[in-house]
This record gives sequence, C-alpha cells and structure tokens, in this order.
Amino acid sequence: MTDFGVPDWLPGLFAWKPTTPNNRPLVEKTLRRKSLPNIADGSQRASLGISGHLFERLQIGNVVGEDADEANEESLGKLLEVAVARDLSVNLSSRCPHVAWEVERNSKIWDFSQYSHIKDLRDAASRYPDVEEVIGGDYLIDPDVTVSAPGRYGRSLRAVASCKWTIRSDRAQNVRHEFNSLIRARRGRAPHLIAVTAEPLPSRLSSLTQGMGEIDSVYHVAFDLINEAVRAYEPLRVRAGEISQLQHWETMTRLGRLRDYRELVDDIWND
Repeated sequence: MTDFGVPDWLPGLFAWKPTTPNNRPLVEKTLRRKSLPNIADGSQRASLGISGHLFERLQIGNVVGEDADEANEESLGKLLEVAVARDLSVNLSSRCPHVAWEVERNSKIWDFSQYSHIKDLRDAASRYPDVEEVIGGDYLIDPDVTVSAPGRYGRSLRAVASCKWTIRSDRAQNVRHEFNSLIRARRGRAPHLIAVTAEPLPSRLSSLTQGMGEIDSVYHVAFDLINEAVRAYEPLRVRAGEISQLQHWETMTRLGRLRDYRELVDDIWND
C-alpha cells in the first residue's frame, strides 16, 4: 500500500486522457487543464472535481493518447481484475496459510460444489431444446474473480468479485443480474458477492450499494482519497430534494455498504 492507503499498483493504472469537443469546455472550466482523469465522466462536474482532486493528491502525471476511449477502459477493467486476483491470492495465503485457497479469473461457475448441478443442466439443454428455452442463458456466468477453498463436497466457492473500473447504469445492472443468478442457482451456502471499483462519483457508487441484497458490499480501491475528495468538493448548487454527493457517501459508508478495499481479505476470511 502507498502512503495514501491505495494499492501499490493502482497509480500505474491512472492517467490523464485528452478531452473531446463535447466535454472540453467543462473540463477546462473545472480542472483548468486540457485533459481529464481516466476514471472521470467528462460530462459531470462532480466526477471531474472529485477525480481531479484524487489525481492531484497522487501526483498522476502520465497522459495517454487520443485512442483512450471505451476500449481502453475495458482493458483497464481487465487490469483491475488481474490486480485484485493477485492481491487476494497473496494476502489470503498469508493471512490463512492453512487453507488451500484458489483465486482464479473467469472460472466456470459449475466448477464449484454449490453450482456443480449447472453442468448437468447445460448438458441437458444441449440435447433438449425445450430445456434450453426454460433456463435460457442465466447460468452461463464466468465471474471476474473467484475465491474458493476445499469443502466437504468439493471446491466451495467462498467469494465472487465483480471488478468495474468505473460504473455506468448498465454496468450496475449487469452486476445485479449476475449476482441474482448466483443466488437463485446455488445449492448450498451462497458465496460472498462483492464489487471492486475505482469509480469516483458517490451517486454512481450508490447504484451498486442500494438494493435488496444482491450485492453484499462494494469495495473502493482509493477509499481514503475519495473520502477526502468528496468532503473537499463544493458543488455549484444542490437542487431542492436532491441528495448531495457527500450525503450519498456518508450513507453508504455509515451502513457498511461501501468499504475500504483494504478490508476485503479479512471480510472474506471472516464471512
């Protein structure tokens, strides 16, 4: 971990990216520069202000080229997966060396004891179209990161981590759909269902932390710095009846729905 409480690998994923004609005026007005953080939404003043504060505190200086678009964001999501999987593997083995932990990316869900019956379902569906029509594609899940350990009936899935570099409404719904499928399809104990993200905007983080329990908790890889940035951010105005970014943040953290990434290993171990 760095002095700011973020993983050592995280600053290497951060970079300033060029503006577009659509967001250039707002970026230049908000940040007084011609580039924006690669976690920011260039059309949202709060996103720019909070992520800009984070980048300045970490002294992020590297600038990526003109091709830093959604495709690049996909690759950042993959790098986040790789880093989270490596952290969990190393830290769980260190924290609990007597357990034969396995941390993997994109495993087949039926490789774990709670979901082994899904392989039989898929095999039946391939032979009988009527079965395929009933089960659809709900069970074709390859989770971003899985944590498993030996159990009485085979490898037991202990945790599933969905890694999202940033959050948009469709990504939040994808996580909910995937986790709902895991909850419904299990035979046995449900795994710890979590999301890991670098999203800077509390109102978008709340799209994951709200709900009826599909997601156990959300972990932020720069928790302390986002906390600092949100408290330093001064909105132009908050409309009557509108929840401020600070209110979103304080509600999520007070209820334990949004947590520090540094707590993740202990939470999995104590689950």
